Amino acid sequence: MINADEGPTLNARETYLRDVYPVLAPPVSERYPLVSLTPQAGYKPLGQQRLLMAVALTGTGKSTALDIVSRRLGGRGFGVIPTRREVADWIAIPLAQHWAGEKLAPAPDRVKRFAYTRRFAQRVEGGMAAAFSWLNLADDYEGALLSEGIRGENELRYALRRFPNWRIVELALHPLARLRRLSARGEAFDRAAGLADISFLPLELRDEAAALLRAGEISEQALAITRAEAANYGLQPFADGDAYRNYQRLDIDGCAPAQVADRIIEILQRPD
Repeated sequence: MINADEGPTLNARETYLRDVYPVLAPPVSERYPLVSLTPQAGYKPLGQQRLLMAVALTGTGKSTALDIVSRRLGGRGFGVIPTRREVADWIAIPLAQHWAGEKLAPAPDRVKRFAYTRRFAQRVEGGMAAAFSWLNLADDYEGALLSEGIRGENELRYALRRFPNWRIVELALHPLARLRRLSARGEAFDRAAGLADISFLPLELRDEAAALLRAGEISEQALAITRAEAANYGLQPFADGDAYRNYQRLDIDGCAPAQVADRIIEILQRPD
């Protein structure tokens, strides 16, 4: 295995800082004044920080739950560092475009975004978990640090092994419940081109999914997004989570966002 600070991963970061960042000039300092994408005095790599990372697939409700957590903590914690979407926009997607010789441009279509982040993960061990570790946080920041940003077995295993100060909380929701939620939420970012293909679902769920599609309870767009995401990150929670002391899985079927927030706060407030 390649260490995070050597080999292709280091070369990828050097390429990003040399060839991509100066062209892109992402406004990280404007939105996140405590964060730097370039190493500098007074900042430490995010991989060394104490961080609670909520992990979940699209449509699980993690962002809503973390917003509630942050409000209950007095507005602290969530929003100090960029989200997965922003880290993808500022690091993974433009670097993948650079490698492909493409013009650096926003990628609003979720299916295309999954393709870019997959290309990034093929070149950078740990994928988006490694991209998050490229962030640097100001030394003088104190207090809770919350984020949502990694997905899938490879990213979780990388983070759990490399960043022992991170506490990973995975929110697990039944695939059809996620599809219903994703179909109903009406978020402008949920754009995807693709067919209403249910073949990626387990056999025992396909008949029910087809019936829900006919009834209009799940949408073709939600299926396209979930299918593309499953190709990158699977459909099931991290199977080996029990082997890591800094991992916890929360099964949230039937839970309202406020209930999920209660459980995240309880984990956050536990002593190490």
